[in-house]
Parts: sequence; structure tokens; C-alpha cells
Amino acid sequence: MLNGRRILIIEDEILIAMELADIVEDAEGRVLGPVRSNRDAIRLIEREPIDAALLDLNLADGEATPTAERLAAARVPILVCTAGVLPRAMRILWPNLPIQRKPVDPRALAQALAALFAAPAQAASGAAPTSWRACSSDMGSPNA
Repeated sequence: MLNGRRILIIEDEILIAMELADIVEDAEGRVLGPVRSNRDAIRLIEREPIDAALLDLNLADGEATPTAERLAAARVPILVCTAGVLPRAMRILWPNLPIQRKPVDPRALAQALAALFAAPAQAASGAAPTSWRACSSDMGSPNA
């Protein structure tokens, strides 16, 4: 499903990070990380090619907005995995940011990751994250 794509896992809870890594590997993706903090995520973003990122919103060193900004600047698609709500700044910057609610359904998460790569024309055009179509499986709205 993911065909060897490099997926950066940014999650501060080790058991959840391990579960996400298993899901990515089961979907034939390559796991980068996991990393627990904005600082570690940004370091990895600067030195590794990344095809997409799974991003928790609350990291060991604070809210994940700095990491999301760095990923967006590098045009790396983001799939948010959270039990919380999207911070206001992120809702404004990226109203269509795809979200998977925790606890995640492995199949839905793998499909949502694959959906990030389903629109190659958008990626080739360098479209900003605001143009990402929502592929959320949750029942609520990320703008709630």
C-alpha cells in the first residue's frame, strides 16, 4: 500500500509510537523515527528525505506547530494522529489537514496515509498543505 515510502513518526508516547510503526511497516512503508519532540523532529526533517509524516499534536517539548510548519515548508504531507483537537493556529493555516483520531484503526490509518499519495498532480505542483483534501475517518470536524 505504501510501497516503501518513508514515513516519519512524531509521537511522544512510546507505546503509541510502536503501534504506529507497526501499522506503517504492515502497510509496506519505511519508518523514520519515531521521535518524541519538536527538536528531534526538526533535526530529522533537515537531514532525511521524508515522504509523509504522522504527527501527534502534543510532543515532549510542547505543541507540534513548529514541526508542522517545518514539514509544510518542506512540502511533506502530514497526517495528524491525535486524541485532542487541532490547535487554533493549525486550523487557520491548514483547515483541511487530515486527522486520524486516537485510538487509531490500523486499516483506516494505512488508507489515510496512502491517500496522501493519491493526488500526484497536487504534489507535483508544489501545492501547499491548505490544498490537501481531508481524509479524516473521525466523526468530528478538525475545526471544532
